[in-house]
Amino acid sequence: MAELVIYGRDTCGMCNKFKKDCASNGIQFRYANIEDKANRAEMSRKMRSCSWFKGGKFGLPLVDVYGDVVERPSIASVLEAKKALPSDEAVAKIKKQFKELDVNKDGALQFDEMKQMLQTLNRSLSEVQVQKLFCAADVNQNGTVELDEFIDFVMHGKQAVAKVLQEPPQGTPTTVGIRDEWKKQTLEAHNAYRKEHGSADLQWSDECYLSAKKQANACQEKSAMFHDNCSGPSGRHGQNIFWCSAPGSSAERMVKAWYDEIVSPGYDFAKATFTPGTGHFTQVVWKGSTHVGMALSEDGRFCVANYFPAGNAQSPINRSALINLTSEQVERGESVCGTLCPAKIDRTKMTKDIGTAREPLVWLATVSLRPWVCTFVSVFGGYWC
Repeated sequence: MAELVIYGRDTCGMCNKFKKDCASNGIQFRYANIEDKANRAEMSRKMRSCSWFKGGKFGLPLVDVYGDVVERPSIASVLEAKKALPSDEAVAKIKKQFKELDVNKDGALQFDEMKQMLQTLNRSLSEVQVQKLFCAADVNQNGTVELDEFIDFVMHGKQAVAKVLQEPPQGTPTTVGIRDEWKKQTLEAHNAYRKEHGSADLQWSDECYLSAKKQANACQEKSAMFHDNCSGPSGRHGQNIFWCSAPGSSAERMVKAWYDEIVSPGYDFAKATFTPGTGHFTQVVWKGSTHVGMALSEDGRFCVANYFPAGNAQSPINRSALINLTSEQVERGESVCGTLCPAKIDRTKMTKDIGTAREPLVWLATVSLRPWVCTFVSVFGGYWC
């Protein structure tokens, strides 16, 4: 569970004063002398997870205030954060609910266990939104959510940075050594689906690959799925992100996970406009995109595909044309303005394999975390939003 951790040096006057002030105010804390190699490494991992830290110097003490890493916080701010923590009774309630959700009684929540609970309580949650929540709660990236991770996430609505153990990628992205087989698998996986929608085959792009590789490694470093590195010398890129509980998923499996959004949550071809939760699918088949580069992070858990030109464009001309599609045009699968072309699909056949795969669990990132944290936490009494 989240705790107050003070990182400093024994010889630092401000560190010693902060510890004394905490003690005098009845604030329990753990002191970590950064002269110790293990403590210094722990502090470095936490700082890499902070959006405010851009490198360079920082002042001591550095304090993990119940999950928020802060440089030289005031005692008043720490006391305020402490007051906001749930009571012992609230924590006990969360523990009880965790045990009820742990159907197989293995001491951890599998993705399917959390998915069933969340979608039972809130049917409007899409598959992608559930996946995003689970990935954020699974701080140590082992494919399950343990009790302490569950408590931290419900209480604080974010990752418990104290437990982020991943080391940063060591290599510099380069196009040297890209296997021809990987390129072939990436293109075949995409183009098989694009043919169903009358979209031309994608071609491989080293430019897209380099940006995708940078982003995959950035996701590994932060142990989170987020979008960045969405451009190159040619212009703006589209981007899809994939995460799995263990390395080894094929290009086909990853692209299929994106494409399956056509039925879950489902793309509305009758309206042919943006449908929440289907951005991965539409990018895969977007007619205006001509090139793709797909790359894995160094640990093999994150996969990022960049597309050029970027899909999911919402220009006034294209939006107007898509809205005015007739039902007959949709049924025939006609394309409009060179953008998204709906295919005639037997949805009953497409849905039969969804949710039955036995590969490592898979989740995707398309939406910002914060709005869905509120939905998640509200299920457990609205402690944090």
